[in-house]
Amino acid sequence: MTDEMNDPKILFINPCLRPGGHTKLLPVGLGSVMTYFHERGYNFTLLDIDINEYDDEYVENYLKNNKFDFILFGTLVTHYKWIKWLVNTAKKYQPNSHVIVGNSVASSIPELFLQKTKADVVIIGEGEISAYETVRAIQYKKPLHDITGIAFRTPTGEIKVNDLRKAGNIEDFSMINWDFFDVERYLAKPSIKADREKDVTRAMPVITARGCAFKCTFCHYVFWNDPYRNRKPKSVISEIKNLIDKYHVTHIDFWDDLSFASAYQVEKMCDEFLANNLKFKWMCSVRVDLFSRANLSSEDALRVAEKMKKSGCYDVGFALESGNQEILEMMNKKIDVNAFIETVKIFKQVGITVNTSVVFGYPTESKQSIHETFDQCLRAGVYPSIGFLLPLPSTGMYDYAKQKGFITDEDRYLESITERQDICLNMTKMSNDEIMNEIKTGAKELNDMFDLGLNENTYIKTKGYKNSKINEKKLLAKTVTRNENDVSFNYSNQEFEFES
Repeated sequence: MTDEMNDPKILFINPCLRPGGHTKLLPVGLGSVMTYFHERGYNFTLLDIDINEYDDEYVENYLKNNKFDFILFGTLVTHYKWIKWLVNTAKKYQPNSHVIVGNSVASSIPELFLQKTKADVVIIGEGEISAYETVRAIQYKKPLHDITGIAFRTPTGEIKVNDLRKAGNIEDFSMINWDFFDVERYLAKPSIKADREKDVTRAMPVITARGCAFKCTFCHYVFWNDPYRNRKPKSVISEIKNLIDKYHVTHIDFWDDLSFASAYQVEKMCDEFLANNLKFKWMCSVRVDLFSRANLSSEDALRVAEKMKKSGCYDVGFALESGNQEILEMMNKKIDVNAFIETVKIFKQVGITVNTSVVFGYPTESKQSIHETFDQCLRAGVYPSIGFLLPLPSTGMYDYAKQKGFITDEDRYLESITERQDICLNMTKMSNDEIMNEIKTGAKELNDMFDLGLNENTYIKTKGYKNSKINEKKLLAKTVTRNENDVSFNYSNQEFEFES
């Protein structure tokens, strides 16, 4: 710690998740934490590895030649191995600096992370207040034991996990101040595509909600222990107006785990957009059963969708995950597979593009269940983002994998995982080749039916494929039939066990 206790040197780091990627997204989590610090009088430096794509040698030299009292960063747990390197490199050159790490890479495994790295503090859950109070406590030599929402290493080396922090009022957090970032360079590599190729796309993210209303057994998010919270439309509109005025934004990506859980919620937001005469295009994430969950009639569902379209919505994402009802129940999705077809149909009627994702690899996955999933996509006329079950810490399937002996060394496992498009852990009764062959067969059928032009190398890693490319007229001209199951499958004979 420097002698100037009232002005500590603070470094925020924005990691690069996918070097060489053709798109970039401004980091909403980091941006919110930085804004919180800035509003409370702290000065800091940002090392933006992402937009600059600095290599490890550059980062190491930067940490070697620039000294800080506090170094803060976070990312997804899939980048555990690299973050371990970053933590230990920072402590190698700056042993007296306090390294504070958040997001799922640390918060989902606080004790393990502190055991396997030289980090000083882990932020668990919502980061703004916990990170701020941690820096203040260390700055003024106060104990960390009473700060909720953190885990830390005591001076004696003991690891202590404090109580969770109660979720804050989402309206108390200011809109993100993006001045700390090179916004124009991010705008040059938009994370979303325009609904029309000729449109200029100046896209930025906006958070409308924190957390999710549901807890699927394969999913983990930062606000896992907090209730699902939505910002009021007035607050969201104020932020969008600011982005339009300041950055000439044309598109907004509502960057939430779940933007809208109910039809009532999204209709209320659309009413405000229209009342304020805002002109921008937007995309969001919704529930598969957005309309049916509210028991809307077909006419009312269509009315809400038309209002979404009129207010600028051109793209929605919602996860089918599986076409097999039993696997959906194992996922704790709490949806009926038939709701997917109806929701897609309604959005397509009003001209909103639908994107969905599927997850293969639950323990009871079979050729039949794989076929059922592709069959639902075929009926809906949607090509999915294809992924494999990737058990992540603090999820039901991670606990299952440990209980069944699939994960025996957590540190080693977490260092080995990559992305959802790779088979990192196979807990089914099929071989990797069998799973992949069945998936490629189903993907090829969709590709041929929809005339997408994908190939064996791009069925799974599609490189930015967009469902608006599907030619509906050609699709209607073809005969769509249900796949016949080619294997005998009896769930009562399976050995799947799960304890939540």
